[in-house]
Parts: sequence; structure tokens; C-alpha cells
Amino acid sequence: MNAIHNLTTKHSQRGIALPTVLVLLLLSIISVLGAFKVGFLNEIMVGNISDYNRARAAAEALVRDAEMDILGRRPPYTTVQSDGTRGFPCRPNPPNSTTTLAAEAGYVGCRNKALANTPWFPRSSEEFDDVSDIVAANNATRRCKAGICMPLNMNDLSAIENNLSDMKQFGATYGLYTRNALSNPDVAGNPLLNGTGNNASAWYWVEAFRYGEFVSSGASPAGNLTPEPSASFVYRITAIAQGLKGGTRVVIKSTFVPYPASQGQ
Repeated sequence: MNAIHNLTTKHSQRGIALPTVLVLLLLSIISVLGAFKVGFLNEIMVGNISDYNRARAAAEALVRDAEMDILGRRPPYTTVQSDGTRGFPCRPNPPNSTTTLAAEAGYVGCRNKALANTPWFPRSSEEFDDVSDIVAANNATRRCKAGICMPLNMNDLSAIENNLSDMKQFGATYGLYTRNALSNPDVAGNPLLNGTGNNASAWYWVEAFRYGEFVSSGASPAGNLTPEPSASFVYRITAIAQGLKGGTRVVIKSTFVPYPASQGQ
């Protein structure tokens, strides 16, 4: 009787080892899978943050590029020209020159005014009307062409980002107008700025407003700047950059007064 009892006990002790090992193995697998999942989620988060930062940098570069387009000048801005503007012509004559103060024939800033149906950034009230007619002839509803928009009021194009599929055909891409005369467009640092046409991932639009109409709508330029009476315009810039990942998009809006009146006036 005692022999039979001892044999049963030994068999029971040996049988407990297998479930214990299986439980420990299962816990180890769960732990490894959990660590893998956490690492995978961290990688996704880092990738999303990196993609957002890349798109943010592209949108900020577009705003600066739009400002340069409006001014029709490129750095260095320490050079003061005879008309009081700073920097070198966007399209110097001869091309690629980094010293000349002469602009290429036919160009107003970065835009070739000599070409038919080509808008440019106006420098006078008469030019404002001329440019308005050109962009309206291109599209009476959107009133935009080549990145220049002449809306009838502040609300017409206040949400460009909500109609991107239609509006991107009227946008300008980085360096399209400001860097045509440079041998190195300097866009290799951000792949979102390299695309043009159907391959573009980033665009800007510049809406032009008369200062009086801009203020009467209740808006105010950044810093509450007042433009010079001879160039009394305010520009609203919208820059949009889409990331390499499907859901990434950055929208930056900015108001710009290219020729502010001196504080003493």
C-alpha cells in the first residue's frame, strides 16, 4: 500500500513541471510581444513627428519664399538700392549675378510683366487694377493665377486649405519665381520643396488687398504695420505642405506688409 502511494506522488510531482514551463513560456512570449508592440508604436510616433516637422519646415520656407516673391528681391538685404529697396533683383541682369543692381528686362520683381496674361505684384493703384483683371480673366471664381490672388473680399479665399484639390493648380511652388535665375535653387535639404507641377507637395498663395479694405474688414497686419501711401497694400500668405505620410499636412497663414511706413510718420 505504501509503495503504491509513493509511486503516485512521484508521478504527480513530475506532471506539475510541464504546465509550469508552459506558463513561463507563455509569459515570456507575451512580454516579448508587448515590448515589440511598444517599440513599434514608438517608431510610428517618431516617424509621424519627423514627418510633421519636415512639413512644418517646408511651410515656413514657403512663407519666406512668398515674401521674397512679393518684394522681388533676394539676399543679402544689406545692399540698399537707389529706389530704397534692399537686396538684389530677383532676376538680375546678367542672369546668376550676385552683385548687379540691374533687373532683367521685362521683369517686375520676380515676375515677367512682359509676358501676356502674366500677373505680378503691383507697385501702384493702377497696377493693382491691371493685375486684378489678369487673375480674374484666368478664373473669375477663384481669382488666382500663378500664386497671386486678388479676392473680392477677405472671406473669398480664407480657407484655401479646405479646397486644396482645386486650389493647388493656382498655387506657386518653392523657388518657382524667386530662384529661376540662380544656378543652385537650394531645395535639396527638404524633399517636400523639390516637387513641381503634379509632383508638388507644397504650395503658397498670396492674396493682395488694398490696405483700406483690409482694415475696414476688421483685420490688421502682423505688428499693426501701416504701409507706405505709394504702395498701400497688404498681403495674406497661405502656405501648405503635405508630408510624406498620408495624414500629414501643415498650414501656415501670415500677413505681410512689404513696404511699411516709417514709425515717425
